[in-house]
Amino acid sequence: MAGPYERTRRFLARVTDDPDGAAARMAGVEVDIVAARLTPAVEIAIALTATLLLRLDEAAPRLHLDVPATRTTRLPRLGDGNLVEEVATEHAGFVSVDRLVTGRSADPALRLVFDGEDDGVFVATAGWACAFGERLPDIAGNPIAAVFAGTIASAEALKVALVAAGGATARSRPWRGAVSLWDYALAPNVGMSIPEVVDLDGVVFVGCGGVASAIAWPLALLTLRGAPLAVDDDTIDDTNPNRHLTASLRDVGEGKAELLAALLRSAGAAPVVQPVRWEAVDPGRRSAVELGVVSVDEDAARRAFQLDMPRLALNGGTSDTGFYQVTSHDFLTEACLGCIARADLHTGGPDESLARLLGIPLAELRPHLGSGAPLPDELLGRVAAENREQLRGVPGSDVARAACGRLRPLPDEPAVSAPMLSAAPGVLLAAELVKRRMGAEAPLSPRTNMVATSILTGPHERWGRRIRKRTDCTCQDPAYRAHYRSRWQEGAAQRAS
Repeated sequence: MAGPYERTRRFLARVTDDPDGAAARMAGVEVDIVAARLTPAVEIAIALTATLLLRLDEAAPRLHLDVPATRTTRLPRLGDGNLVEEVATEHAGFVSVDRLVTGRSADPALRLVFDGEDDGVFVATAGWACAFGERLPDIAGNPIAAVFAGTIASAEALKVALVAAGGATARSRPWRGAVSLWDYALAPNVGMSIPEVVDLDGVVFVGCGGVASAIAWPLALLTLRGAPLAVDDDTIDDTNPNRHLTASLRDVGEGKAELLAALLRSAGAAPVVQPVRWEAVDPGRRSAVELGVVSVDEDAARRAFQLDMPRLALNGGTSDTGFYQVTSHDFLTEACLGCIARADLHTGGPDESLARLLGIPLAELRPHLGSGAPLPDELLGRVAAENREQLRGVPGSDVARAACGRLRPLPDEPAVSAPMLSAAPGVLLAAELVKRRMGAEAPLSPRTNMVATSILTGPHERWGRRIRKRTDCTCQDPAYRAHYRSRWQEGAAQRAS
């Protein structure tokens, strides 16, 4: 059995030359998690931080938790007992649990302070805002912001552990600052209050894997109603719990859709489980989707979902090297989901073939292909180790010739991931879903339809982007556009009258 470390090991292999050695050294790094008092937001952020770090398994640092014993809120999949003990129980079978202790380290590489005046890096929330290394207004953080604060804290701890293990790269840098999930500004905008009940009628979760599990975890902290669809034909294997917040090792063999539904059910929703692929769902259900939350592995499935004409699609995904993104799509304004979900389509051309062979996005590789200088070390470091030496010192203009017939194609391997990498886009999708259900004017709209960054860098001024339509996409076809309008725009006008 591969075990929960397998997917994380593949991630470490993308950012360091010696993943197993790095993991062994990371396991010796001391990280403190402290709080003078627990509030619901503090408890949520601490629980998520500890959960994501423990799921690094063999690469998890040694966690010291110094937090009050009195609990303040319910947490998904955890009982009502002592927080440290409940987190340890949920992660039974992970080798990292042996490095989860109470108290403080004498000399931590990082001390995360969630409440109080201790020396360390302060982790804060206020409304929809969260901050790392900054104080925020004295306003209670909502559960979604608290979960994102825990995600950021775990990512920063991962970077500290990587540095201590000698695995830091040029693509990794510390993040300090504030960010609001209300408008994605790097400022403490607290936004509007989440309503007492969030209605999930008309929502479908297409794919219930790692990213979707991190949608369900914060949603389970709210009060829900409605009957959303949970669609996924897959089951949990022993490698999945590294990033599935809906599952632990005791859930191996259980259906992913049912596990996601169980979290939503615990918060009051009545989800309908469809343990099939999207195309096998009854056409009547498929045509009734108002809001689809898509986190599948295959771009063909994303395109097919878009052609079922949901009113809105929210989409999330990750890359092997720590990049993640969330996008928003209707069918009329800027890029639809079919415009961007094209990784499996071979449009031809030697440069694109070379980019696929090297495992580097063409947009990043192309500027170097006409150069007399070798590929930069940062770019070369992302090439598979068995191919890297073949290209070292080769001028960019000669890379294609050097690669031809000499490099090994990338194997068809299981997904590369890390716990906080799957969690980050999932929490942002949960934020977008809740804002849509509130009827708020969501800043992530078809006109500014992407938020994208890396867990190795953190949010930045340009993490909000705009993706325009492709001229050859189906969403430019007048017949399809008319069908979308008749379903949603004209239908809404008729209901209003």
